[in-house]
Amino acid sequence: MSFESKLMQMKGLLNKKNEPLKKEGTGKPVPVNKEKWLAVGLELIENDFGFVYRRAVRYPADHFHGDIRLGELDGVLHDWEQADADHPFRLLKKDRLLFFDTETTGLAGTGAYIFLAGVLERTPEGFEMIQYVLPDPSNESAFLYEIGLWRDPEAKLFSYNGKSFDWPQLLSRWTLHRNRLPPLPQLVQIDLLHGTRRIWKNELERLKLSAIEEQKLGLIRTGDTPGHLIPAIYLDAVKNGDPSLLRNVLLHNELDILSLVALYTVSSRLLISDLASETDGAYTNIGKWYADLKQYEKSADYFEHVTKGRGETAARARYLLAIQKKREGEYGEALQLFKEAAPNMRGAQEVDAWVHLAKLYEHQLGNFDQSLIMTRLAKEAGEHVGVRQSVMEDIIKREQRLMEKMRKKQDNPQDR
Repeated sequence: MSFESKLMQMKGLLNKKNEPLKKEGTGKPVPVNKEKWLAVGLELIENDFGFVYRRAVRYPADHFHGDIRLGELDGVLHDWEQADADHPFRLLKKDRLLFFDTETTGLAGTGAYIFLAGVLERTPEGFEMIQYVLPDPSNESAFLYEIGLWRDPEAKLFSYNGKSFDWPQLLSRWTLHRNRLPPLPQLVQIDLLHGTRRIWKNELERLKLSAIEEQKLGLIRTGDTPGHLIPAIYLDAVKNGDPSLLRNVLLHNELDILSLVALYTVSSRLLISDLASETDGAYTNIGKWYADLKQYEKSADYFEHVTKGRGETAARARYLLAIQKKREGEYGEALQLFKEAAPNMRGAQEVDAWVHLAKLYEHQLGNFDQSLIMTRLAKEAGEHVGVRQSVMEDIIKREQRLMEKMRKKQDNPQDR
């Protein structure tokens, strides 16, 4: 049976033999099997729209998640305040930070409900996480309202793949209740999956949060509930009234959210000043990220750190730093960096490095002989690695133009 079919059954539960209790004084239907749900560590709360289950967990600042102490977040925010470079991860200690994750009954569509949402934020004593659980579909408005993301349009929302999944799902469910609920603001979002891709691209085989936890946070989960089982566990709890397995689902969500704090802490250190704990490939990626943000001074710090070494990774850093130097008009440094990088690179970037050298020799130094040599090296490399046809056509045109320039120079010695 599909998840959507099970959800339709859930909607019908309130009209079947398990007639819900009535709350004294209000007449609102209380979710069925309430006592069993309370037994898994939840409390039942009521708002203007209905009922929601809630779980609160508090952590001291010295609580460790893997190798990372949660209180290190404050130090990272302080360091960002002192940093002279701008970056999407740069936040301030005064900012309200919300670390957010959801569990859903499906991946997409109107039949996919968010049934669990966790939000963690800093408190004067440490951190507090609140998890909200949907009792059944009839209380969805109450559930969405209670999460509270509508309250503070200035909050900064952390997630892992939230921009592509959690937030669109929330918007979709919110839209269905928009006539009852307050408007949902477009919060500033820090999607740590995007940052993980930028830092560890080509360095890690898998970017699932569980893999990042093991390799970068020092956390190995044992007995964790597999993600693909979570929807079925919730649907069964609502249908059959036995939420005992939800304890594991709540723990899964809790660990996911704590990992957001730890991952932001680790990533920020690398983006601010840590030049000792990671691979050259990761530091090159960070330099490229800063260059894409036009923070060239900061990007140069990372590239220059990597260029102290050798090999293909160091060559890529030299290549990227050379592009930056060329843009800044430092042609001599750019020329030397390209010459050191090109022979140690592979693929299209090797071809591009030779082309850059050809352009520098031709346009900045007026040395057509060397430019032709670089062009032919680019052509040879292009034929070997199989670059796009348009690239090869441009190289051949450059070769022909340079040969024509040299011929004209030979015919007119006075122009030499």
